[in-house]
Amino acid sequence: MTDRGATPEMILSLFVAQGDKFSARNLSTAAHRVAKFGGRRDMQRDRRVMALADACRRCIREFNPQGLANTAWAFAKAGVAAPQLFAAIASAALSRLGEFNSQNLANTAWAFATARIEVPQLFSAIAGAATSRLDEFDPQALANTAWAFATARIDAPELFAAIADAAPSRLGEFNSQNLANTAWAFATAGVEAPLLFAAIASAAPLRLREFNPQNLANTAWAFATARIEVPQLFAAIAGAFPSRLGEFIPRELVNTAWAFATAGIEAPRLFAAIADAATSRLGEFTPQNLANMAWAFASARIDVPQLFAAFADAALSRLGEFNSQDLANTAWAFATARCDSPQLFAAIADAAPSLLGEFNPQDLTNTAWAFATAGIEAPRLFAAIADAATSRLGEFTPQNLANMAWAFASARIDVPQLFAAFADAALSRLGEFNSHDLTSTAWAFATAGIEAPQLFAAIADTAPSRLGEFNPQNFANTVWAFATAGIEASQLFAAIAGAATSRLGEFKPQELANTAWAFATARIEAPKLFAAIAGAASSRLGEFNLQNIANTAWAFACVDWKKDSDFFAELAHIAVTDLDALDGCDLSQLHLASLHFRLEWPDRSSPLSSHQQMLQEAYQCEDPSPSQLQRDVAIALDRVGWAHVFEHVTEEGLSLDMAQPDTKRAVEVDGPHHYLKRSRVENGSTRFKSRLLRRLGWEVAHIPFFEWGALDGEQEQDSYLRARLQVFATALA
Repeated sequence: MTDRGATPEMILSLFVAQGDKFSARNLSTAAHRVAKFGGRRDMQRDRRVMALADACRRCIREFNPQGLANTAWAFAKAGVAAPQLFAAIASAALSRLGEFNSQNLANTAWAFATARIEVPQLFSAIAGAATSRLDEFDPQALANTAWAFATARIDAPELFAAIADAAPSRLGEFNSQNLANTAWAFATAGVEAPLLFAAIASAAPLRLREFNPQNLANTAWAFATARIEVPQLFAAIAGAFPSRLGEFIPRELVNTAWAFATAGIEAPRLFAAIADAATSRLGEFTPQNLANMAWAFASARIDVPQLFAAFADAALSRLGEFNSQDLANTAWAFATARCDSPQLFAAIADAAPSLLGEFNPQDLTNTAWAFATAGIEAPRLFAAIADAATSRLGEFTPQNLANMAWAFASARIDVPQLFAAFADAALSRLGEFNSHDLTSTAWAFATAGIEAPQLFAAIADTAPSRLGEFNPQNFANTVWAFATAGIEASQLFAAIAGAATSRLGEFKPQELANTAWAFATARIEAPKLFAAIAGAASSRLGEFNLQNIANTAWAFACVDWKKDSDFFAELAHIAVTDLDALDGCDLSQLHLASLHFRLEWPDRSSPLSSHQQMLQEAYQCEDPSPSQLQRDVAIALDRVGWAHVFEHVTEEGLSLDMAQPDTKRAVEVDGPHHYLKRSRVENGSTRFKSRLLRRLGWEVAHIPFFEWGALDGEQEQDSYLRARLQVFATALA
């Protein structure tokens, strides 16, 4: 062949002129030198290169091990797709791997991985040959072998274990790319190698000046992906990054941001530098780059509205190129970052339904969660997600199940079949749910108004043993959910009262208010808890919004709080600052709280007193809607001679089913909504009203629906009523 100074053009020209005289060694050398010393981007279209590949294939049996390895390396390096040649090399190499030295083995694996040629038998044979001979491998061969198996997605646990054992003691010989590629390979392969990662983390910071941008990005990505906590390494990478920003290509910018976000490393200067670099270069980003960069900044809680505005513009113009994960991650990022981008969400809502077959469970969940969190109405999208998810819930993680239920409940989407499927899926796997999953699931079913007694019972049984994992939001949302759903769970409430009381200083105002409201609604006596809530809330009432104030006032009145009139007065003082901002429910709660205050402390004036008419009108705004049960009891009262006014309203605005106003005697028909579900325990609201009526001088006979429903005919009904009316100590004619 020609001398070593020959250019690739000279070599290819010589091959065209004298190719029939080239030996196997000449062919291998020609391929190697063309790739190593002057591979061009257009080599794939060069007929001479393809002719060289064909000549190599025909003579492949004459190639020695180094020739096989070098030829594979050359065509992979040059980016030339030559599937027939690679197939021939694989076939020839399989029978001769025993003759390959360490570099030949590494180069062959690297070549097939780089060329994306699937040859599992060859990789399996290389793994077997390499594992027992790793002491012969130099650092680059070790790194390239690991990289090749990770890139080719070949499962080779024994080989990776051997590399993990061999590499740490030799890291001083590794160059920067070897270090980065080794970490990347183990992270990509999902192989746990804590000692190896620790050794790389120690070696890398001392040599970061040698790392090129790709090595820096890949190293950060690897440690983040492997969930290895190395704050010193990340700090060193963050320090090295800004001064070299202009060298980074978009993918490296994205991988670095993704790594720091995933690892939970706060690096504001780094993120600011990436934001500055990315904003002007988004036209160079692939759809995946755009989605992942948005995800990273949202996950890291970095407030960069200008960057997100640029993301939105870039994404809108290219949304047709986004795959399912890109769409899901983009929606999730904008919702998490609280970036208002209705056009982008509308475009995603239009694009996603036709691609839902490609969405994995995480993508489906993140998309639904994003639209619910952003408050975007997208009924067609939610309907499509419901259809896609229902048959695939077995693939969902507990977090996916909980978040999907949360999303549909938050978006007020009525999908009973999906919730029924959620309940079945959750029941069978409740032991895998963490505290947040348990809470979100209960909250979702309560918010959606879905009756799932078995699921709530299972959560009530599971949660007490896990309360050590609960944060304040978990405590508050769990009791809120059970109270809203009307589920009797006294043991769960008692356990939460015991666990939460000492931690109320961590609770936000809404969590304090919701906890009080829930215990009152569920009619759970927890005096120590309420005393602690009053203590925690008193110094922070200025942080409470008006709804929190109304809920807290009602809750303390509901449980007949008598210890501190000042607490009620403080609540009332805040409430009257803007009553017009409250809805009818809140005003109704304040009316009852004010009534409690007036009855309990008649000598004190409440700031609400001057607004009593407004509060009472809100409380009475709904027209009465007597049930058939109430009408049946009224007819029976007429039969037994108890004259009454139907649907009487007291001076204080309290409605009575049947009453004798002159004697202040009444009959109340307690339907199912007066009780906790599937129990005979009166709820807090019912008990509160009864207590207020007693304090106002009323005598009340209660007719529970389950007792009335058990009566057979008018004779039994009449006898039953006469017995119940004896509470009035009045003889009937």
